[in-house]
Amino acid sequence: MKGHCILCEKYTELTKEHVPPKKSGNTGGKKTRTGGLEDFLRGDFTKGDFPKGIKRKPHGNVYYTLCGECNSFFGSEYVKEYIKFTEDNKNFIRNNTSLKNGKPDLTHSIKKINPLRVAKEIVAMFFSINGEEDSMDKPFLDAVRGYLRDPKSTLFLHEDYKILMNYYLPIGAPQNARVKIPNDIIDDGHTHNVIKGFMPLRISDGKKVRFSEIQYEEIGFTLIDVKNSTFKIDEGLDLKNLLCADDKVKKIHLYKVPVLTPTVITKMELRNNIKYPDPGSDLVVRWQLMTNFFTEIKKSNTVKPKPNFFQSI
Repeated sequence: MKGHCILCEKYTELTKEHVPPKKSGNTGGKKTRTGGLEDFLRGDFTKGDFPKGIKRKPHGNVYYTLCGECNSFFGSEYVKEYIKFTEDNKNFIRNNTSLKNGKPDLTHSIKKINPLRVAKEIVAMFFSINGEEDSMDKPFLDAVRGYLRDPKSTLFLHEDYKILMNYYLPIGAPQNARVKIPNDIIDDGHTHNVIKGFMPLRISDGKKVRFSEIQYEEIGFTLIDVKNSTFKIDEGLDLKNLLCADDKVKKIHLYKVPVLTPTVITKMELRNNIKYPDPGSDLVVRWQLMTNFFTEIKKSNTVKPKPNFFQSI
């Protein structure tokens, strides 16, 4: 298919790009949520079906936003380091005994890796999922295009955009009868992943947040549009140090990365009479709301659960 490449901006033949990279686990046959909230709400999950935007993709989750030359450029410059990053983190999670005790966060170090190249692939993934013609987000594309074109550039606009990391565990969490969503463990053993372009969310106290999300198997990232958000999010590991790191191989330290599971968060919301319209995604945003909620509870025993934290806009 032909179109404008979002990196070089030439009108040319666009090629298939895997997000996340194919060698990091995006090999196909896995259910991935990419549709909007409306599609999600229309689905009848009690019958085990999936609405539009939640489907098994035989070739993996792919986008057609880059020409062959730019696609190859990302592959040669950034993907290799990102694959090392994901493999190391996945091995760490799968062999971590702290998860059995319900530990809310994990700290991990990775030796001999280029943090800048890892961060650029993460930005490149958000670049592609927000670059399709039906979901074009020009301000973000323009803000990071130069950063991605130059492998050594450290000029990520962290005052405008923030990327948060979490560990995503759709594995080992039992399904709850009250949670009528196909998250965590699916009947056939395949995970339910979430990849969403920018969406705005209005919180009931008048604040708002605009964000994009990638939750794929054990690793999750949330991109926050800081300038267009008034709701402050501190949960998640801020990747600023990776995004602006020197272009060299070294040891990186991932400090207190939160472990988030859709079912666990949904159970907490149900227990506190908090209604959320899209319980399968938006994990960092919802975790921040729960953190704020419990902080207020500690301050005053008279605080009552709010019936609805969010309004979609």
